[in-house]
Amino acid sequence: MGSYMSRVLTASNSAVNSVCRTRKRKIIEEDEFESESRFIEKTMHTPKRRKLLSTAQYIYKTLFLEEKASDITVLMLGKPWRLHKVYISQSPYFSSMFSGSWREANEKVVRVEITDPIITLESLTVVLGSFYQDEINFEPKDVISILATATLFQLQGIIDQCTETMAETTNMKTVVSYYNAAVSYGVPKVKNTCKKWLEINLMDHGWQHPKFLREISPCLMAELIASPELVVMQTEFCIYMMLRVWLFVHMQNADDTSQMEEFFKNRTWTEAFLNTKEGQELAAPFKSLRKKYLLMNVQDIKILQDDNIIPEDWLYQSYKEQWLHILRIDANKDTGPKELSKEDFAKECFRCARCIDRPGEHVWRWTAFHFGLDIVVTLDLTSLRFKRHIGIDSEHIKANHSKHSIILKVNLISLNEQRQIKNLQTSGQIRLSLHKSEDKQVMCLDKELTYPLIVSVNMQVVTPFSRSESGQDTNITVFTNT
Repeated sequence: MGSYMSRVLTASNSAVNSVCRTRKRKIIEEDEFESESRFIEKTMHTPKRRKLLSTAQYIYKTLFLEEKASDITVLMLGKPWRLHKVYISQSPYFSSMFSGSWREANEKVVRVEITDPIITLESLTVVLGSFYQDEINFEPKDVISILATATLFQLQGIIDQCTETMAETTNMKTVVSYYNAAVSYGVPKVKNTCKKWLEINLMDHGWQHPKFLREISPCLMAELIASPELVVMQTEFCIYMMLRVWLFVHMQNADDTSQMEEFFKNRTWTEAFLNTKEGQELAAPFKSLRKKYLLMNVQDIKILQDDNIIPEDWLYQSYKEQWLHILRIDANKDTGPKELSKEDFAKECFRCARCIDRPGEHVWRWTAFHFGLDIVVTLDLTSLRFKRHIGIDSEHIKANHSKHSIILKVNLISLNEQRQIKNLQTSGQIRLSLHKSEDKQVMCLDKELTYPLIVSVNMQVVTPFSRSESGQDTNITVFTNT
C-alpha cells in the first residue's frame, strides 16, 4: 500500500513539475517574443541616415569641376573656364558684361585680361567655385590673392570674409603685406588694424628684426613716426636710432646689421645724406621726426652730427625752440601748459613708453626733458602714480617752480600671442599739477590687464609756442613773456 502511494505521489509531482516547467517556458517565450517585438518596432522606427551629395555639392561637382552644360567660356590667365552665366552673374562684374550693349553679352567665349600679379589660378579657382557653393574655404596664407580676385569681380561677401581673416591673423609675418594689400584694394578696416598693430609693436619688437624693417616703405614709416599713437620705447631719440637701422637695411638691401656701425663710421657722403639724390628717396620718415625731442642730450646730438644724415638746417628751428623754452622756464614765465586742444597735444607731445614683464611694484624715471622736470613713475598691482622728483642726484636743469603742470595721456596695453591688443585701458587727456616732490595717482589699473604690460605715455610739459613766438613766420624772432 505504502509503495503504491509513493508511486502515485511521485507521478503526481512529476506531472505538476511538468506543468510548471511548461508554464515557465511559455512565460519565457512570451517575454522573448515581446522583447523581440519591441526591438523590431524600435528598429522600424529608427531613422537610417546616410550622408548624400547635397544639392550645392552636386552643383559644384557637376557644373564647376566637370564643366557640364556650360554656356560661356571665360579665358583667364591662359586657361579656359567653362562656366554658366546664371551662376557667375552673381558677380556685378560679369552681370554688367552680359547685359546691355556690351559686345560680350552675346558671345560664347570672352577674354578677361588680368594684369594684377597677385591674382593666381588658385585664387580664381576658389572665387569662381564660390558661385556654385554656399560657402567659401581658404587658408589665411592665400587671403591676399583671394582678396585681389574678389575685388576684381566685386564680390563684397568674399571681401568681408577676407577682411575678417586678415584682422584675425595680423602678426609679425603678415602685417606689412596686409597693410599694402589693404591700401591697394581699398579695405580701410584692414589698413587701420595693421596700422594700430605697427604703432604698438614697431619700437618694442619690430626694429629688432631688420628683415621686417626692410619691408616697410618710406611712406608707411613716415606715417607711423608722425602718429601720436606710436608707442615709443624708451624716448623719442630711440625713433632716430630705429631709423638708422631702417636706412641701413634699405640702402644695403641687407637682412642683418652686423656691418651697420662700420657702414656709418666709413660713410661715403660728405654732405648731409638726406640732401643727396639717394637720400631724398628715403627722407620722408626723417621729416616726420619730432626733431626738438632729439636735442635733449649732448651724446644724442653727437650721434646726429657724426652720422650726418639729417641736414643742419632741418634742426635749426628745433634748436631755437628748445632754447626759448629753457629761457622761459628759467625766467619763471612758463610753469607748464594750462590747457591744450587734442589736436595740438597730438602734434606737440613727447612720447615715451615702458614694457613691464611681470606684476609687482616697478619704479622708473623719465629725466630727459631739460625743462626742469624729473618724473618718477610707480606702477604696482593696483595703480599708476607720477611724482615730481626733486633730488640732488638729478643731472638736469632744475625748475624752482613751486607747482608745475603737465598734460598727459596714458595707455596701458596687454597683447595676445600675435601681439594684437587684448586689453586696453586709457586715461584720456588729463592735466596734472605737481608740487615739489608731490606724488599723484594717475590711474587705477583694470583687473583685466595682463602681463607683459605696455605703459605708453604722451606728455606735454611746456606751453607750446605760437608760430610767431617761435619765429616761423618771420625772419625776426619775436619773444614774449606770457
